Amino acid sequence: MVHTPRTSAAPPELLKNGKRWTARWQSACASSKSCDWATATAKKVLRAALRGLALGKCIYCESALEVSGYLEIDHYVAKTVAPERAFEWLNLLPACRRCNNAKGQQDHQNALLKPDEEDPEPYFWIHPDTGNFEPHPKLDEAQARRALETIRICHLNRGALCVKRVEMLERTGRWQRHVADGGLTPMLEDEWDALSHPAAEYKFVVRYTLQLLGQHELAEYDRDRFRSTVIQSPS
Repeated sequence: MVHTPRTSAAPPELLKNGKRWTARWQSACASSKSCDWATATAKKVLRAALRGLALGKCIYCESALEVSGYLEIDHYVAKTVAPERAFEWLNLLPACRRCNNAKGQQDHQNALLKPDEEDPEPYFWIHPDTGNFEPHPKLDEAQARRALETIRICHLNRGALCVKRVEMLERTGRWQRHVADGGLTPMLEDEWDALSHPAAEYKFVVRYTLQLLGQHELAEYDRDRFRSTVIQSPS
């Protein structure tokens, strides 16, 4: 999970129809288990607008979307907790099904870190053997609670995800060792371009590993490259 600033305004279709879509949800659907919260047309508009926010990845776990499942429209504040915010642009985020289902309709009362508005990186460290997220030891008590709640709410320590983190830890560390041993060969340049590509999965892990190895400038380069690329895709 990394800071992923939202750089574009709400899509025109949402500005035009948002009030009507919200009224439909509040009046006809909020109390009905058989009524979907949004029409197919509304979901198509929102998915297209959200797809570019995290460059095709889940904003919470950083796994690639639409490889094994579709982009899910996540409500930072659940639509059952605040029905009036069901179509509020700043309340909508791109998520994978695993994170979105884990969140469900929990009323987290803003305990969940919100990556488009704040930087989650200082909140976590990674266990090198298990790949588990854990609160960073330098956090104060309130910050540590937010880190733990974010991990719990989105199930960020699920097994397959932790395996992916360990693989990226090892890949980044292996790249750095090869560079230290033999310099930056064309093959290693290609590998660095892949690791630092803004659309690559698990940017947190890449930066975390680089910082552990003392490569703070490379970690910052990765952040800058990501920030400069994160733009909203046109709908």
